[in-house]
Amino acid sequence: MNSSTDVLEALLFAADRPVSLEKLAEAAQISPDEAQSALEALRAEKKAVGALQIVEVAGGFQLVTKARFAPEIRRLRDEKKGRLSRAAFEVLAIVAYRQPITRGEIDTLRGVESGGPLNLLLERKLLAPAGRKESPGKPWLFKTTPLFLENFGLNSLEDLPDLDEFTDLENIGKAPQTMNLFERGEKAV
Repeated sequence: MNSSTDVLEALLFAADRPVSLEKLAEAAQISPDEAQSALEALRAEKKAVGALQIVEVAGGFQLVTKARFAPEIRRLRDEKKGRLSRAAFEVLAIVAYRQPITRGEIDTLRGVESGGPLNLLLERKLLAPAGRKESPGKPWLFKTTPLFLENFGLNSLEDLPDLDEFTDLENIGKAPQTMNLFERGEKAV
């Protein structure tokens, strides 16, 4: 018979998205408490040795490579897919902190038209429509998606850095570029 930790490791390895504790417990045919204990043991084991780790992200658990292996993995994949532009990161940051928000409100905050970056973020499924605002013209509202949380290593929006940190840095002339707001969450896959 397979141990719970082995079963959970296999399930996480096979999953292409974060898996909730409840779903893992159901698939492993164990109680959520048993799944939690087995996950904690597996996390400790992975933390101590090897190239893999278990992270809690987007409301679930995922098996990923440790961030220190990101350069080698990028070389292996020879990734040429475009990174987000500064404008796209600005739009993403505005939506992340102000959601739900309209395109007009984004344009006002940025001081420039944001249609291109907004469309790119919608195509990449980092943003999604969140209904319409009850105002003249009923403009679309936008919000971040679970894929946003997953890609930036966040379990929930509460894990976003506090905006006061960036305001304080800006006041002393050391503000990070908007693009770097989310790079702390970059992970190797």
